[in-house]
Amino acid sequence: MSSVYVRYLLPALVVAGCAALALLGRRRSAHNRAVAEHSHRIVDATLPPAPTDPAAEHAWSLLHGSALDDWMTAHEEVLDRASADDFSDAHTALDLSDEATSERLDTVVAAHPNPQRRAELSALRAAARSTLVALTQGDFERARHHHLVYCDYRDLWRGSTATEEPADRS
Repeated sequence: MSSVYVRYLLPALVVAGCAALALLGRRRSAHNRAVAEHSHRIVDATLPPAPTDPAAEHAWSLLHGSALDDWMTAHEEVLDRASADDFSDAHTALDLSDEATSERLDTVVAAHPNPQRRAELSALRAAARSTLVALTQGDFERARHHHLVYCDYRDLWRGSTATEEPADRS
């Protein structure tokens, strides 16, 4: 019986062991490739966005900057009027804001060439709307919070446009 083991089973065991090691090595290398590919995707996703053309941003501000400024002014006037009435007519203020926030403003925000600024403008609009919705629901603490977020984005926007304009003029 030992001759059967030596003649047939031992070589079969060696071949099976080599095949198992080859499959294990192949599987491990496929796993390492997948990990490397996934890590490249993570690194690519965390890279800062490509810089936008300052001329395109300047052209956008010439074309659409006044519409955005008009909307911010109108929103703040709506809040002032609602505040003067002790927010009793907040539904009307929301309707007036929705009227002022037309599809044109959606197009203006979507047309901004810088994705980061586009996101900031979208957040500015969302905070303004959330302020008015919270006022209509009588939740003044939440309205205050949303209005502070609106003010932060408004100041960020105005600060960025103030720093861009002198560079464009030179």
